[in-house]
Amino acid sequence: MRVKAILFSFLFFSVFGAAAVQSASDDSFAPRFERLGPFGGDVRSLLIDYSAPATVYLGTSNGEIYKSADSGKSWKVLTPGINQPAYVIDTLLQHPQDPRHIYAGAWDSYSEGGGLFESGDAGATWTRIKLPHEYTAVRGIAISRDNPSYMLVATIEGVFLSRDGGGEWSGVGGDLLTKAHSVAIDPVDPNILYVGTWRLGYVSRDMGKSWTLVEKGMPLDSDIFSIAIRPDNPSVVFSSACSGVYRSDDGVRSWTRLRVRSEQFTIRAQIIHIDPTNFSKVYTGTTEGLYASENEGRSWTLLTSKDITVNAVQADPSNNRRILIGTEYQGVLRSEDGGKTWLPSNDGFIHKQISWIQFDRNEKGRFLAGLHSGEGGWYNRKAVGETWTREQIEPGMRVLSFLTLQDGTGQLAGTPQGIYHRKNAGSPWKKLAGAVARRTVYSLAIDQGQKIIYAGTDQGIYRAPVDTLDFRMPPGNRLVPAAWRIITPALTPETIFAATNLGILRSHDRGVTWQVTSAHGLPERVMINTIVVSPTNKDHFFAGTSAGLFQSASGGVFWEQAGGRDMKTGIADILFLDGDGQKILAADQTGGGVFMSEDGGKEWEKIIDPEFASPVNCLMQDPNNPSLIYIGTRYEGVYRLTIE
Repeated sequence: MRVKAILFSFLFFSVFGAAAVQSASDDSFAPRFERLGPFGGDVRSLLIDYSAPATVYLGTSNGEIYKSADSGKSWKVLTPGINQPAYVIDTLLQHPQDPRHIYAGAWDSYSEGGGLFESGDAGATWTRIKLPHEYTAVRGIAISRDNPSYMLVATIEGVFLSRDGGGEWSGVGGDLLTKAHSVAIDPVDPNILYVGTWRLGYVSRDMGKSWTLVEKGMPLDSDIFSIAIRPDNPSVVFSSACSGVYRSDDGVRSWTRLRVRSEQFTIRAQIIHIDPTNFSKVYTGTTEGLYASENEGRSWTLLTSKDITVNAVQADPSNNRRILIGTEYQGVLRSEDGGKTWLPSNDGFIHKQISWIQFDRNEKGRFLAGLHSGEGGWYNRKAVGETWTREQIEPGMRVLSFLTLQDGTGQLAGTPQGIYHRKNAGSPWKKLAGAVARRTVYSLAIDQGQKIIYAGTDQGIYRAPVDTLDFRMPPGNRLVPAAWRIITPALTPETIFAATNLGILRSHDRGVTWQVTSAHGLPERVMINTIVVSPTNKDHFFAGTSAGLFQSASGGVFWEQAGGRDMKTGIADILFLDGDGQKILAADQTGGGVFMSEDGGKEWEKIIDPEFASPVNCLMQDPNNPSLIYIGTRYEGVYRLTIE
């Protein structure tokens, strides 16, 4: 197989316009990518450059770091960044004497791994710092303000101290400080160190030689997520914890819990931030919004909706009425009036997972994109010239599959709580009754005659007449698989196929009975994500699996690996682009990008670009412009790929 990691010209699309950047390209094969949105998503950390406050850095939960040059109004991902897509970047910190020197602390979403990274060129390149446990989860970083050779790092393995600016590290505190979440160094006396752990906090007044547990004033099961020291009076220290917000006036010999909410003390406080120009003003980001205090925590005001989880806060040191907050689902929110009003500030920043894309059969040019992550629901927009609109059935409910019926008979949505139906875009959603109401519905499909609808669920395949929507499991059907994808080939309208945890199933009677097809050549226990049939040859199948792309020339009986060694990667979706069955795309759900064949699957090329490298979940061709392909990604919303 020929595989090209093609560096082609690409477009960066935003609601404010488009900018084109040229790079090396193959004149005979020059696809173009656009990043469409929907913008926003999960923000884990923010950092305003103290020397140039228009420069802002942003850390995500998929290992990416973004940078803004206009005070957070627009963003550009730093490539290649730390190149660790499983890492959550909870901490960004700037060297107090070298503003181009940035540190990032990260932890692995799937293990106890992670690491500490540094950039000496304002984020252009990054290297891993060798800690004693090099690949441990890093939760917090601190650097001495006046003597930056002293550095302190909080990790799941314990706390590490450097006295030479990060060249050499030694453990301090031993097992006392395992599962550390936060660290701070006294800005005047670097011998005084603070550590917040999964259970209370510790202080050392001799550069880490001895440690004292601080229990007074704080519940014993408190995780301390962040620590902030008042710069002009270091005896005043604030901390945010799972049990609330705390202040110490005695250099952390004791804590006083602050009443952020009038009705109770307890609130899950993610972050604490002291205004860089008004040290009496303190912000705390919580799972119930952003709060601010003008009097060192004695009283607090809610500045946002309580429905927002705030993970990061930064006040602009050149204009403290400008505040940026990083949220769980809404991305970055920006205020220019001290928190009275807020606007989304996400142009260019996307961290949303799209699980499906469909074009609306009833409105030309409109397409829908299902949101797998965060707040659930789906987005819709016109293919050209319109912003995104989000819809939900219920708050937080994920929509796993979607089907627009013809002739204005409505829409169906498959969810973890059954199937919902609405008659038109303006009418309310109604949950369908019956056994299917208790099922997780992964797939919805309609047969070629537009008479029968199929629902692939976690416990079998249901069917319903279009005119009644009465979904039932056919009587006598002994197969109850988890069915991820159902297809209804045009060449064989009576025959239906399903990709399931039992393998590939086939029905010759429109889903009344099912049989497992013989699957010689497919790996055992492989996850079959999708199957497609050639538009010109009813026996030519492709299957996208967790072990790569497979094809069959025998109607799904015998299979062989397609594309060779380079395509032994997860394939999430497959799309025939023409009626001749020659031009095919396959979605790489592991390494990102797509594979393309122009000869029916004999040879394949990889279409990939570092700027658009998110793993791919789904593909959809524009029915009105076949050269446009819409790509649903794991991390970066929707890409649009133009293939001339």
